[in-house]
Order: sequence, then structure tokens, then C-alpha cells
Amino acid sequence: MGQSTNVLKSIGTAFNVLEHLKERGGRSVTELSNELDMPKSTVQVYLNSLAAEDFVVKRDGKYTIGLQFLEYGFFALWNEPVFPQVKPKIEEMAAETGELAACFVEECGTAVFIYGTEGDRSIRTDLSMGDRSGLHCTASGKAIMAHLPAARVREIVDRGLDRKTENTIADPDELLDELERIRGRGYAYSLEESVENMRAVAAPVLLDDRVVGSISLAGPANRFVGEYFEDEIPSIVTGTANELELKLTYSESGI
Repeated sequence: MGQSTNVLKSIGTAFNVLEHLKERGGRSVTELSNELDMPKSTVQVYLNSLAAEDFVVKRDGKYTIGLQFLEYGFFALWNEPVFPQVKPKIEEMAAETGELAACFVEECGTAVFIYGTEGDRSIRTDLSMGDRSGLHCTASGKAIMAHLPAARVREIVDRGLDRKTENTIADPDELLDELERIRGRGYAYSLEESVENMRAVAAPVLLDDRVVGSISLAGPANRFVGEYFEDEIPSIVTGTANELELKLTYSESGI
């Protein structure tokens, strides 16, 4: 999907400041000026503007991102149809399997992590709510991508398929074949395609024939093998996805 070039550069600069604060933590005006190669007076104007709306706050001479973003973040999160219903189901999957259970949705051609829970034997990851990944290189992303309109899939593919590991599917034709197989069997695999030594199984969540997200179970490659990986985990994720679809359908219909 094409990006408009008719944009305000000042908005982009403001978000560069915010992104820098997110990555580096609290910073003084001087530190931001040096690190972003911007005049101190300009940095101060941006910080003053952001602080006026509580998007940044000043503590002990350093500026940090403010909690005002929570209001917008939770508003966006609760606008996702799958979110209110998915939390208990993700927690059930994690408790039942002991693995890492997660839910992703698609936005702007990426898979966005909106909720997850670690089971008692799951591997630890650095995933945080709101983190994004390519649709083509994760089980969750491929489960979603397989049910997007063909034109939308082509737009995403045409942007390029970054190779995350040696197992990432980076060839467009190979990916399209994989998406067809996913539609046929109802779930997607990741064979160490985004993170080495990590495998996953994911199923799409559909509402009125529209994909609204996906749920997944992930674990170490040495445990995600054989019948457990090929039958048991797929049965759990597809069964949970079907339950979610029913809940969402009843919720929308008012039944």
C-alpha cells in the first residue's frame, strides 16, 4: 500500500524524538540535541509542545515518555474485535500446554502483538504489547496473511520479504504456495522462520469471513516435534480459534 508524500515533516520529527526517548530512556535537552543532531532550541520547542499535552514529562532534568499514551493505546487495543474475548483463551492455552500463547492482529501490513502469556515451561522472549513483525516470517502472521484479500497480499509481498533466519520464506512464489497450504489445513507453522531454535503453530480467527487476528503457541524447536507439534498443538490452536469465532459472532449478533 502506497504511502502519501504529502506529510508534515514536523510531525515526523516529533515522533523521532519520541522514538529516541523510547529506545534510550530519559534524556536532557542537551543529550537529545547531541544524539539527534538538532539545535537545542529546536529540541526544546518539540519537548515543550509534547509536554503541554502530557505526552512527555520532565523528571530530575530529563524528559521521558508520559502515561498519556496509555489512553490512546488502550483505546486502539479495545477497538480490535478480537481483544476483549481473547485474553482468557490465551491464558487457558498457556496453562494447558505450559507454552507461550499469543494473539496477533494485522495493521499496515505487519503482525502486531496485542496479548500473550507465558506457560510454566515456556521460553522467555522480549515481546512487548505493540511489537510488530513481518507477516511472512511468523506462524501468526502467515495465518493472517493466508486469509487477506489477494490484492492485499500482493501489496505486502511487493514491499519485499526480509529474511530473518535461513528458514525464512523470502521467495514470493514459495510464500504464496505456503499460504494456499495454510488455507487448506486451517493453521500455519513457523519452522524457525523468525527466531532460530523457535517453532510455532497459529490459527486464524475469522469473523464473517474476515480475518481479525490469529492465536499461536510457540516453543523451542527441540520440544515442538513429532505428534505434539504436528497434531496436538494444531488441534489446540484451531479449537481455541473456533471457540473465539463463536464468541465473537454471538457478541456481534447480540445473542
